[in-house]
Order: sequence, then structure tokens, then C-alpha cells
Amino acid sequence: MQESVKKPLVQTVDLTKSFGELEVLKGITVTVDEGEKVVVIGPSGSGKSTFLRCLNLLETPTSGSVFFEGNELTHTSDLEEHRKKMGMVFQHFNLFPHLTVLKNITLAPVTARLQERKKKKLKISRRQIVAEETARAKKLLARIGLEDKALAYPATLSGGQKQRIAIVRSLAMNPKVMLFDEPTSALDPEMVGEVLSLMKELADEGMTMIVVTHEMRFAREVATRVLFMDEGKIAADGTPQEIFDRPKDERLQSFLSKVL
Repeated sequence: MQESVKKPLVQTVDLTKSFGELEVLKGITVTVDEGEKVVVIGPSGSGKSTFLRCLNLLETPTSGSVFFEGNELTHTSDLEEHRKKMGMVFQHFNLFPHLTVLKNITLAPVTARLQERKKKKLKISRRQIVAEETARAKKLLARIGLEDKALAYPATLSGGQKQRIAIVRSLAMNPKVMLFDEPTSALDPEMVGEVLSLMKELADEGMTMIVVTHEMRFAREVATRVLFMDEGKIAADGTPQEIFDRPKDERLQSFLSKVL
């Protein structure tokens, strides 16, 4: 029986990013296949978050290319269509404070479906689209045990609740890949576990994930692959065992001695 071939989902080729005179990314070439859980670690200022933000062009690369499902994003006229398939979760939740939890989750999928209805001239009412997306949002809230918060506003929630809602808001778009930019770094220690637990569930279900984090235990337990970034380059790329148990790079050894 033939093994299923994994498809490259996200690729960068010789990616660079400078802010003025400061060169933050120095020629990064990486391929992430469907189903991989890639965790990016490294010291502060090594370019991890900039790298992640370049993947969906929240930061425009200075040079090099970013590909998603084989399409070059750096020169596409259809960037928004590709971005819909790339969920992004930030450090600081980025929920809309003036909208209820339910509206936060349904806003993007309802808007996307209304645009699709107009483009394809589909015979479906706005009311039906809103009803369907509201039902999906409630299921997602039930999944994380927060269905009772559907009509609450973000200001009334704990940090852990906000971040879990930010994650399911991304899931509401049925993304092909989830990008996490230090999703637990703004949380109180007791709230970190509930967010990491949801991320582990997604990983177990086969979601492709690229995660920038300082949570080394999560990296060791969940990652299929770990990238160590240092001074704008990928200094090491391997399995959790290779990175944590048999580190060859001197800078990686020094970094791990401080964080483990």
C-alpha cells in the first residue's frame, strides 16, 4: 500500500526582513508540510515573531518569497483569499472590545460568506448565513466550555478565556494552518495550562501549526519539529529529541541551559 505523500503547505525561500538599518531576518528557507506541528524557539530579538508575521504578510518581506499551498503570496493579487485559510492567534488576543464573544467569532465567517454569495450570485439569505455561523460559533464555545459567555463582552473575561476565544475565532474560518505568536506570554501562570491544553487538542486532531513560544515543555510534547532561531537565522532544525536531548549547535546549547 502506497504511503500518502505530505504536501508542502507553507514555504519560505531566502526570506529577509529589515526595519531601516536593522536586518531582522537573514535569508530563511523553510518548508512546513500539511499536518506538521512546528514550534519556533529562540532568544528574544532573534526574529521569531517577525518570521511568523511574514508568513501571512502582516509584515511585508524585504526580499525572498512566501508560498502557501503552492501560491506565491508575495506577488499575489488574491492575498485575502489565502489569509482566510491561515488562522492567526496573537499575544494580546486582539478581540473587538465593542462586540460580544459571539459576534467576535461570527464576524469574519459571516463577512466571508456574504462576499462569496455576492461573487458567485448564490441564493442564500443573509439571515440563513448568520444563523448557520451562529450555530457553529456556539458549538465552538461549547467545545471550550464557554458557551455561557456567548453574550459577554471581552472586558469581562479572564486572559485565559480571551485567548481560548481568540483561538476558536480563528477556527471558525476553517483554516488550513494555525499561526500562534507567543499565545501564552501575556497570561497569568495559572491560565497558561488551559490555552496550551486547547492547542494540544488541535495538534492531536491533525491541525497544521506553527507556534512561536517560550513554553519548552509544550515544544517537547507537541512539536513534530522544532526550529531554533538566533540572530535572524535558523540555527537548528530537528525533532524535539534532536533539539532538546542532543543539541549540536553551541548557541542552542547555551540557550537551552538558560531556559530548561
